Amino acid sequence: IVSPEIEEEMEWKWILNLSMHFRDESNREKFFVTYTPRKNESRRITISCDYRDAEEGTLEREISALRFQRDKSAKIYEAIRESLQDIRFYDTITNLKLETSEGRLHVHVTEDVNEIIRFPPARAISHLQCPKYRESELEFDSHLSGFVYKVRVNGEIMIKKEIPGPDTVDEFLYEINALYSLANSDNVIRFKGCVVDDDRGRVKGLLIAYAPKGALIDILFNERGNLPWAVREKWAKQIVTGLSDIHEAGYVQGDFTLSNIVINEHDNAQIIDINRRGCPVNWEPPEISAMIDGLQRIGMYIGVKSDIFQLGMVLWGIAHEDDEPEQMPRPLQMDQSPKDVPAYFRDIVEACLCERPQGRASAKELISMFPE
Repeated sequence: IVSPEIEEEMEWKWILNLSMHFRDESNREKFFVTYTPRKNESRRITISCDYRDAEEGTLEREISALRFQRDKSAKIYEAIRESLQDIRFYDTITNLKLETSEGRLHVHVTEDVNEIIRFPPARAISHLQCPKYRESELEFDSHLSGFVYKVRVNGEIMIKKEIPGPDTVDEFLYEINALYSLANSDNVIRFKGCVVDDDRGRVKGLLIAYAPKGALIDILFNERGNLPWAVREKWAKQIVTGLSDIHEAGYVQGDFTLSNIVINEHDNAQIIDINRRGCPVNWEPPEISAMIDGLQRIGMYIGVKSDIFQLGMVLWGIAHEDDEPEQMPRPLQMDQSPKDVPAYFRDIVEACLCERPQGRASAKELISMFPE
């Protein structure tokens, strides 16, 4: 829907990180973009679009009719691309409010005070004996998703994770400390260091190893029916071992789904995203469902037992080669599992999916249920 030149620039110059509708459920939308006019000069911006009473022929009306968020972002970029060079961006985060009036598109520029991130001071990670790279030392390769990028550091491909927003700073520091503590775990993604600003005063991101075979959820979807039990069994044991390592180190994964397990270059499973973020829809254990229905914040209830229940869902998906166990009716059953799934594995899954948290075995106990 836009020119090839703009499509190409959307891969590196105008990157859509996130989009959301306003919480008041009005017909308005906000886009979170990383804009990089020049190398090593990235800026975070937000774009506010109000579709209410949008007239025919306006940008707002055109965007509101589009289905995909990337297409919306492309049309916005196309409309304001030539004006961006004249905007004085804030050092924090800049909001561009788009408004068509009397046939002309106006861009109102303000500081988005609700989205300003208080980046942790460098002393927050002074206890970590790990590499601390300046932002300018990283070479951009590609955008993966959200605020996650593939980068090169001294020629080595790594994954850079940035702090998504002001409410996730604590989660970010939790993940850094967890990964650092789990450096010797073969089944947790390898921690590669931290990213600091060029003055080395603030922490801006973290680096982890690149797993070239991608997320388990995609492998199950693409290879459904073609994954031998021996491979699935190996991955399953590695996943249980990785979760045991996390729990024994005093942490919880907190968002344990098939999307947060990757397969590395050696065909081994590793856990990522140890940040207590919470349960995606339909991944919550039964004891948390009622709290969600009651509109409670569930962060306080995320723990080892919720991890184990989600582990059961992950293992159920591996057994059935199903990338969406959360779409199946509850409770998940193992009595109709494929014939190649042995009885011991059914017992492991059922031990994880016990309705009562007290009945769920620990990850360490589950490891012993696998054959030697």
